[in-house]
Amino acid sequence: PLIPQILILGFSSLGIAPYDLTFALFCQTFCFVAFNKVMTAQYFTWYLCLLPLCSDRIQWSSWRMLLSLGLLLVSILTWLGSAFTLEMLGWRSHRQVWMASVLFFVANVNLLVAILNGYRVDKTWRSLSDTPGEGWSQKVKAS
Repeated sequence: PLIPQILILGFSSLGIAPYDLTFALFCQTFCFVAFNKVMTAQYFTWYLCLLPLCSDRIQWSSWRMLLSLGLLLVSILTWLGSAFTLEMLGWRSHRQVWMASVLFFVANVNLLVAILNGYRVDKTWRSLSDTPGEGWSQKVKAS
């Protein structure tokens, strides 16, 4: 799992961050949670705190996005239910927890793809700089 995580984090650092830092931070945190070796349903709160910083540039009303969010909700509930039977009731449900974890991983990757497809570039931020990497402070110095 380390190689896909490095590739995705590299893409979000080099491909997204020069254009939209807050969206890149959200994508990096999302990828870290989704591709982490330890998967728990509670980790989604890590990237939820970054979502308000970039949610205005994501198209949430598409069918793909709604289906992806629905799949994530079903996977979270499935994971929590199977983990409850294992940890609290003591049932031998290791296979169900593993299958729920696979479903949770697939739902996270599916939602990430839907978010990347529904992302719209904010033109107001691009007006400050014509080239990536040229920051706001350099425009102020030129004025």
